[in-house]
Amino acid sequence: MKYLIDIFIQPSVVFRNIKEKPEWFKPLAFVIGMLCIISILNIALNRDLIMEQQIEAMRKRNMTEEQIDQALRYTSGPIVYVSTVFGTVLGVSIILLLFALLVNLFIPIAGGTGSYKLVFSVVTHSALIKIPAHLLRLILILIKNSLQVSTSLALFTPNLPSNSLVYQLLSSFDFFIVWEMILVAMGISITNDTKKEHAYILVFGIWLASVFLGIGIGTFFGAR
Repeated sequence: MKYLIDIFIQPSVVFRNIKEKPEWFKPLAFVIGMLCIISILNIALNRDLIMEQQIEAMRKRNMTEEQIDQALRYTSGPIVYVSTVFGTVLGVSIILLLFALLVNLFIPIAGGTGSYKLVFSVVTHSALIKIPAHLLRLILILIKNSLQVSTSLALFTPNLPSNSLVYQLLSSFDFFIVWEMILVAMGISITNDTKKEHAYILVFGIWLASVFLGIGIGTFFGAR
């Protein structure tokens, strides 16, 4: 489990070891397990804030008080913890699998030698960055007593409405995600014999494409 520390202080060592012996299950299981625990803690410690946010969202959808009460009864029981754990396991797994698939698909174009097992090992180890990111957000929520916290460029524009296009764009540039992408690019360069600059262009290009695609989809459905 030494890689849990090394990925933060000497990631190149971790990636050289991955090149010799790919490993994805342990880091994936650890990331998912920790994020599930943090998500459960977030619900338990901030239930009132979450309820307030849900009520506000339902009122914006013009739901009646009776409908809101029914919805709250459903989300106030143990089912909310089960759905959160299920959503975390499924969501994290799918995102990491798809991201690794896209990176591996385009590695030959970047001049490297693709290997999905190697790429997925790099991606899952880099995903360990998500743990301190979620922990920090939980701490910020508790300190501010608000769910509206950020570790992105949106910190520098606190007066922008959260539903504005500029805010959504800035909030996509989360410092921890950028750190994670840097690690992925470094790992791809080391494990797949890809030039460093090509690896960074490849990884950040895929990530930026996903950012703009996500904003575009959100804007389209938000305008309907």
